[in-house]
Amino acid sequence: MHGGADRTRPISLFVLAMMSTAVVVGLEGLPEVGSFGLPLIIYYAVFTVIFFLPVGLVAAELGVGWPHDGGIYRWIREALGERWAFVGTWCQWMQILIWYPTVLAVCAVSLAYVIDPSLKRVAPFMVLTSLGVFWMATLVNFKGLHFSGWLTTTLLYLGTLLPVGLAIALAIWWIGSGGESAIPLTWSAMVPRIDSIGEVVGIAAVFSFLSGLEVNAVHFRHVTNPQRSIPRSLLVSGLLVLTISVLGALSVAVLVPVSEIDLAAGTLQVFEYVLDPLGAGWLVRLLAILALGGMVGHIMVWVIGPTESLRVAADDGLIPPAFQRTTEGGAPRNVMLLQAVVVTILCMLMLFFDVNRVFYFLTIASAQIYLVMYLLMFISVVVLRVAQPDVPRAFMIPGGLPGLFVVAGGGAIAAVAGIVIMFWPPSTEDMAMSGIWFTIPLLVTFVALITAPLVLYAFRNPEWKGSPGMPGAEDTESSWRRAD
Repeated sequence: MHGGADRTRPISLFVLAMMSTAVVVGLEGLPEVGSFGLPLIIYYAVFTVIFFLPVGLVAAELGVGWPHDGGIYRWIREALGERWAFVGTWCQWMQILIWYPTVLAVCAVSLAYVIDPSLKRVAPFMVLTSLGVFWMATLVNFKGLHFSGWLTTTLLYLGTLLPVGLAIALAIWWIGSGGESAIPLTWSAMVPRIDSIGEVVGIAAVFSFLSGLEVNAVHFRHVTNPQRSIPRSLLVSGLLVLTISVLGALSVAVLVPVSEIDLAAGTLQVFEYVLDPLGAGWLVRLLAILALGGMVGHIMVWVIGPTESLRVAADDGLIPPAFQRTTEGGAPRNVMLLQAVVVTILCMLMLFFDVNRVFYFLTIASAQIYLVMYLLMFISVVVLRVAQPDVPRAFMIPGGLPGLFVVAGGGAIAAVAGIVIMFWPPSTEDMAMSGIWFTIPLLVTFVALITAPLVLYAFRNPEWKGSPGMPGAEDTESSWRRAD
């Protein structure tokens, strides 16, 4: 999102499509998806139809119908009440919380490539770098500093789209010059191997890498002719996400043997494998600096972003006053401190467990929690269409109620299926884990995270409502803007 843009200026179809692409595409998912090989083309196409596009269409209708502060919290509250709105907001925040260590690992690996690539296998270096980046991002946001939209957007494009584009170009050059591919490049190799539930579980990780479109919903009301432009922009962004993600992941698969793929290193391994033998290792360091900048920019805008829904929940008295306190710059101090402490504990796991396994576990856990939020969002759009049909909506999912049921119902079924399937331990070529070390910890994590907001809601205090501390809408509007 371009935070510095004029909020009343119409947004073109192309700009909206690029914004949607930028918020979804990231470096952190390419290695994990790349391990699927050519079948990932089929996987991404299926997930785009059953999940990515439904999320975009549903978020568009809710965003233009209820264009208020709070986003997902406001939408679910209108449809299902405060309790489930708080659960949805909690899931959104928890998903980001669990996601942080994975993107921080990419930061640490990027810095390792700048200094010495062997450091990516040194757990203390990975942990200290991850914590350094996150606490820096937290403290900078404490100061109330606002990084302009153009700067953070530039960091994200240079640090994500440029490296991915170069990785794709290198893979094409490698194959074109007669280099050997690490995966078979035949039509038959594109046929998915779904011969076990463990294989399907690995594929389900794609849910995590096609999420985030709902954060752009606030901009949908600034589109000219939304009924025509929004579906077209989603189609364009879907094709862009599909193309960039698939080709980016394949560049990793083509050049890096599956057994050697580092889930945190990703695209940088492509550069290492190709450029080092050519005597251009210095380019790897330069690209690592760009990747590091992109990931830091990503983290900077996310550290404060998810707390906006919590701010609106605080207005309803759902959060204890202690977590409504803010810094002088308007940042929710105690929420961010709690966030930093939890992220610190999660990052410490890298000292005791294999980084790849920690990365995979956290990816799956965050995807499951996020899918709960999406399930509530899909239910909400149906409830609101039926219960509040007269609310003006500049965009509505085409096809009337049947069309709505197909889109939202299909998305809801996909979300439930994803949550259930992901409890099964993976058994892909690059990742195999036992049920004792995967399913049981994941089930405990899931139950604890879903139960927590229900317990907190049950013990809410009516006197918390209206407690001073969290910034008002007029304060956050000028101080905190997402810029991805």
